[in-house]
This record gives sequence, C-alpha cells and structure tokens, in this order.
Amino acid sequence: MKKRILSILLVAALAAGTLFGCGSVKEETNETTKTIEEGAADAKTASNADSITNTEPVEITIAYPSDDGAEEKLNILIEEFNKSYPNIKVNYVLIPFSSWPDYITKLKTMVAGGTGPDVARLAVEGIQSFVADGMALPFDDFIAENADLMEELFYVVDPMEEMGIRRGGIYPNLFCAHPPFQIDGKTYGFAWDWNNIVMFLNKDVFAEKNIELPSADWDKDKFLEIAQALTYEKDGEKVYGTVAPTDYFTVTAWLYNNNASVLNEDMTKCTLNSPEAIETIQFLYDLVYKYGVAPSPSAGLDTSNLFMNGQIAMLGNGRWSIASLANNNFEDYDIQALPALSTRQSSFGSGSFPVLSSTKHPYEAMLFSSWLSASSFSQETFLKTDSVPSRISVMEKILPTMLPENGMLWRESADVAKSIQAPKQLTDVTAVFDKYMSLIFANEISVEDGMNKATEEIDAILAE
Repeated sequence: MKKRILSILLVAALAAGTLFGCGSVKEETNETTKTIEEGAADAKTASNADSITNTEPVEITIAYPSDDGAEEKLNILIEEFNKSYPNIKVNYVLIPFSSWPDYITKLKTMVAGGTGPDVARLAVEGIQSFVADGMALPFDDFIAENADLMEELFYVVDPMEEMGIRRGGIYPNLFCAHPPFQIDGKTYGFAWDWNNIVMFLNKDVFAEKNIELPSADWDKDKFLEIAQALTYEKDGEKVYGTVAPTDYFTVTAWLYNNNASVLNEDMTKCTLNSPEAIETIQFLYDLVYKYGVAPSPSAGLDTSNLFMNGQIAMLGNGRWSIASLANNNFEDYDIQALPALSTRQSSFGSGSFPVLSSTKHPYEAMLFSSWLSASSFSQETFLKTDSVPSRISVMEKILPTMLPENGMLWRESADVAKSIQAPKQLTDVTAVFDKYMSLIFANEISVEDGMNKATEEIDAILAE
C-alpha cells in the first residue's frame, strides 16, 4: 500500500512539482504544448507509453559530445531501447568540442540552422540558455499523460524510511529538492548523472607524516591543522597540504559551505559582496598567502599531476577525475566531504537529455529522453567512471566496486548537495568571476574590492 501511495505522489510531483521541495508548474496553453499533445494523440498514448509500439516507424536523433567510447556506448543503449520500442529508430551525431561553451554554441547553431537534433546531452550549465532562447521543450504534458511510465522510471524513495520503500529509485534530493532542469515551474529534463565537489586525499602523503585521514565531521580548524602538518619539504620539493580553488564550480561548493553563494536564489542578483561570500574567498586566499599551505594559483598549475606526484595532499575535485587517476594507475587516494565552514553543503552539477525545439517528433523524443535519463541500463552502461548516477540502485552497485574506498560518500553527500547556479548568462558571469579571482590571487586587488566589483559587473549582466 505504501508503495502505491508513494508512486501516486511521484506522478503528482512530476506533474505539479510539489514533492520534496519542487516548485509548482503553471498551467499554460501554447503552440509547444499543442505540438506535444498532438504527438501524444497521434501515438494514441493518453496514459500508456506501451502503445508507441503500434505507431508508424519514426526516426529521431540525439546529439552527444564526441569523446572516447561515446559511439560504442550509444549503440549499446539504442539497441536496448529498441527492445521495448522497435518502431523508434534513434540516430546519433557526435559533436567535437574544445570546451563546454564550444559544444553549446555548436548545438545552438545546428538548431538555429534547421539541422538540430531531437534530443541532446546537456548539463545544467547550458539548459537555462536553451530555454531562454526557445530551443527546449517542456515535458509537463508528456509527464501528465504517461503516469505509468513515469512511475516506473522516476519513482523516488521515502527518505523517512531510509530508502526502504521501492529501494533503488532516483535520489530525492537530486530529483526534487534541487531540480536542476526545472525552470520557471516547467520541467525540461531529468537528472541522469551528477557530480559534486569532495576532498581527494593522497594517502601516501598522509602516511608519510603519520596523520590519519579526516573524518566526515571535520571543520575549518581541523582542515587547517592537517593542511599545515602536510606542508613540508621533501627531496628539495615543496609538498603542499592543499590547493586554493579559483574556478566557479569548486569555489561555489566552498561558498555553499559557508551559507553563501554567487547569486541569489532566483539568480537575478549577484551576492558575492555578502559578508559570508567575502569571508569564504578570504579564507581561500589565506590558504596561499597567510598560512602558506597551498601553491599560488596560475594558469599552468597542474593540480592533478601534483596530487598524483605526492606534492599536494588534499585536492577538492569531482568524480570526473577518477578516470584520469585510473589511467595513470594512481590508487593511493581516498575521499572525504569538504570540511564544514559554517555549515556542511556542496555544489553539484548535473546532466540530462532535453528535447529541443528542432524535433518533429516530440512525443517519441521525450519517451527516449525519459528512458535514457532514468533507466538502470543507461546509467550502468555510461556512468561507471567519471560521473555519479542519479538512481540509488546504480550508485549502490557501482560505487563500492571501484576506488576510492570511501566511494559511497557520493551517495551520502547527495543529501547536502545543492545545484550549481547556472543562469542563461552563465558564460559571461563566469568570465567576470574568473577575472576577479585571478586579480585577487595575483594580489592586484583585495578580496573585498574584488568581490564588490565582481558583484557590480555581474549585476549588470543579469539585468540585460
């Protein structure tokens, strides 16, 4: 009985956005909605996605960043999808890219030029821009019309029952408490994978100084104590206790950890000039210039190699670095949550498969996107090394089977993870952020003045 009630709640949450902190969905009728409704009607699927097998064959295309192994994995996924939906032929296009903004630019050019795909791999850092430009379609009508499918794919577990009800569903905090693909009350995708910042620990360096790895309840003072103890000279080389991050994603994790943020809740104003934000940046600056436990940041500083070479003891990073560590046969490491400043939280980024406005088959595209986002098969096939699955059962299957030893921390840290702030102007916002972090760490401007100027410039960008 409990199970059924929870499933009903999930469908209601998906349709109305109320479960576990989701915002409400406004009822609107527009051309996009009509298109989706017509697609669903044509497929004769008012509430049952299985009837898609009775429709005429349809072809759709997914765009994916070109990387090692993507082609092989996509072929495997499409083959599996077609076992249930043989009348949907899925093609794919791999987009070479030099950076995430480069990938987004190329994808937008395709859509604007009339050659866009039906579905695309996108991260939370890009979805706001696509929605703002009218290039992404909301899933809300599809969700309401396919309750059984939504229940099967996206059920969440009851956090009050320690995940004992329908164990294995989507992690509630990632799905509804901080839904990265819900914009203005509408759903534009579902979290497939996610990554948050944790502290990587070089076990050899800790052993060298006979220092125990930190526990999950460590705080700023304990972090500084360990960092100072692990800063020393060895064989004529400086070993540093830690690194002072300057990038938007990692610094955001530290800001969240001090009840601060780059932007306000609705991402309309910059808050880097708040006392908490200034305090956080000052602390990171002091790691270099006051305590001497971190190297001075520079464009050429390869922190990953320094970590693997034993010249950095503690490095804030995400699971994306696991593959690099494995490729270099580096195994002497573990992870722990970031030390608490005034609270214990972290940032997370997430990926999904939005349906783009260029699609001629919105229903079939949303069906494929939903299956791709939530199925255990999809997550197990793709998310073994460099990202964290959103489904609890896949987390529990994958994370204990590989390094690091404390890998289940990623599942546990989902409870205190908050989505990265990614407004539609993210590229311009991060450019300003990066500029002033560089000036601060080059000692060309004070922390307070830098954050005040950054706030002023970012506010101007957000107001455009």
